[in-house]
Amino acid sequence: MKFLLTILLGAVLGSAATFYYIYVNHADAAEQELMRTTLLNYAPFLEEYITP
Repeated sequence: MKFLLTILLGAVLGSAATFYYIYVNHADAAEQELMRTTLLNYAPFLEEYITP
């Protein structure tokens, strides 16, 4: 069970890191706005951290 939780945590952190890398290095302003809007629709409590 501990192994599965470790794998799940790694997957979550890996996908978050990939999302951030694309956001910072490859997205233009319109794409960044779309990514912010999408993230806030699914996790509105993050607004104070990702609002520019």
